[in-house]
Amino acid sequence: MAEEPFFVGWSPELAKPTRRFLLTAGAGLAVGVGAVGLGLGAAAPHPGPGLWDQGKKVAVTGTIYPGPYPHLLTEDLGDGLRTVLLVGAGKDRVTVRPALTFTGAAVTGTLIERGEHAMMAVDGVYPDPAPGRVLPGPEKDLGDAVMTGEILDAKCWFGAMRPGHGKTHKACAALCATGGLPLAFCETGRCSDGKAALLLLNERGQAFGREILPLVADPVMVRGRIFEVAGLRQVRMKLSDIVRL
Repeated sequence: MAEEPFFVGWSPELAKPTRRFLLTAGAGLAVGVGAVGLGLGAAAPHPGPGLWDQGKKVAVTGTIYPGPYPHLLTEDLGDGLRTVLLVGAGKDRVTVRPALTFTGAAVTGTLIERGEHAMMAVDGVYPDPAPGRVLPGPEKDLGDAVMTGEILDAKCWFGAMRPGHGKTHKACAALCATGGLPLAFCETGRCSDGKAALLLLNERGQAFGREILPLVADPVMVRGRIFEVAGLRQVRMKLSDIVRL
């Protein structure tokens, strides 16, 4: 009887073809995965130029106004009068004692900035030792507008999260909105750049309540009126004038 071949798995001669195949297949797989990763990265929207340096504590003085969201009017940041929205360190709004509103105050915390937008994650609010009330001046009515875009939470979009818009941000945006953080609206095609987002308010110029939550971070079409107050642009609208796309 003819002897049958006997397989020796550890034999160097028999292992060479298998080793060559595995090395070639592994290298090809690595190159393919890398190419897919580069393609997905290039196709993803830019996270935007927002910045939040949590290691840099600052103190800014000015006048605190409680509505529509707590904010500070100041001239400490340069470029004339600036509106600085005030928020907590997490996904919650900040509470300011009534005695410190409508008068000179000093706010300490970390700045979140994106282009002309400014926000402060507040550590403390104190009376200004040299108070001088800063007034917002008259509001400017810039007319009606119909826009498509996305409702988002301003803190993340300003720089607390990158990216601060889109489906990947929807759950975070809902939590921030539930916590009472300022909402903003960005037009389609402008969410990723450094151009202005609009503070989103109801038709009376006040913050929306929880009824707005189902529409946050989804594509919508809105019809409203744009105003500018102390350098910060707002879009005011009825809830019924927001249509999901």
